[in-house]
Amino acid sequence: MNCFWTLSVTFLLLAIPEWTAARTWQVLNDGSGDAATVQAGIDSAAEGDTVLVQPGTYHEMIVFRGRNVVVQSASGPQSTILDASGLGGRVVRFENGEVRASVLEGFTITHGVGGIIVLKSQPSLIGNIITNNDAGSGNGGGLWLSADTFNPWFPFIKGNWISNNHAENGGGIGFGPRMIPELYDNHIDGNEAGNGNGGGIYLSGSDSSPDISGNFILNNRAGDHGGGIYAEFSQQVGGLRIKVTLNLISGNLASGRTQTGNSGGAIWLSRSYAAVDNNTIVGNTGDGPSEGYGAGIVMADAGAPVIEKNVIAFNLKGGAIWCEEGVLATIRNNLTWQNSGGDSVGVCPAWQHSEGNVVDNPYFCDMAAADFTVASNSGVMTHPAGPLGAFAIPGCGPVSILPSTWGTLKTRY
Repeated sequence: MNCFWTLSVTFLLLAIPEWTAARTWQVLNDGSGDAATVQAGIDSAAEGDTVLVQPGTYHEMIVFRGRNVVVQSASGPQSTILDASGLGGRVVRFENGEVRASVLEGFTITHGVGGIIVLKSQPSLIGNIITNNDAGSGNGGGLWLSADTFNPWFPFIKGNWISNNHAENGGGIGFGPRMIPELYDNHIDGNEAGNGNGGGIYLSGSDSSPDISGNFILNNRAGDHGGGIYAEFSQQVGGLRIKVTLNLISGNLASGRTQTGNSGGAIWLSRSYAAVDNNTIVGNTGDGPSEGYGAGIVMADAGAPVIEKNVIAFNLKGGAIWCEEGVLATIRNNLTWQNSGGDSVGVCPAWQHSEGNVVDNPYFCDMAAADFTVASNSGVMTHPAGPLGAFAIPGCGPVSILPSTWGTLKTRY
């Protein structure tokens, strides 16, 4: 019996696969770590391993090669830099079917011919600074994501600072076909689409449907349309709409070509089924030869976007919402105030006093300091469908509000 038991246990132990614990590969700037470079660390790592990069500037471009590993800085992006100066390509490449377990976290990505490219992959990009990359006449100065496969891909992009990048389209980020990313809590600031579209974010693809939520989209520039966000051919994908929600979209500029008659300083939508809700859209410019080019939102061609519960105020030129004939838009429960060029431009019907839409001062807490939270007794907070805009919690206490009598209305308008 004892011999039989020993043989049985031995057989079972041999039959159990050998599990290898995940390893951490240290990379040091002087080359003395477990791997001499970041790329060598990726090439050495097995599934589930971590490549931990110590502070320093690493003059290299990296390719994940289909490896689902975590590449992480030890001390954050300010002190850990991937610099592709003079190397002539994207700083980081995902192009071999990487999934969300393939992570890039905590680096500055800079001086590439474009920052990061994601092709037929769905990695996680978390907490990086992506800055001063130039894709030239290409797309996606900071990031470019696209696929030519039948199935969609679902990248995760959270908590990144994407600034001062340049491309023809998509100065900050560009999405091509079959991309359904989650784009959360990023700071997209000061990017430029030279003569093209989408200074901050560019989307072109009938089967892409990103979730753009909780971002700060500020001070981006487009030579043509969509200073903050540009989206065209954005149909519903498997019941999904593009979601643009809970974003602050401010200080963006779209120059607009004369022959199009619109520009879309904050958002430009074409043939779109986007759901644009609970955004604060303030201080944008829809440039062009007239005041009616659309500083806030432009809806062109066709489609059926839903625009609701936004605060659209103090936009500088172009009007609040521009519509083209044939767009079946739903516009409800928005608050507008002092948009240069008016609220309803293009062929939009006068929507601003119906379907829960109101014209009223949002009472920002400190607009001069770019604090676009609102007072606790603002109509943004007290609206029946509220809170409206990007900020659900008041940023300051109550302010004195004039009652809406006929006399005060005449004074206000």
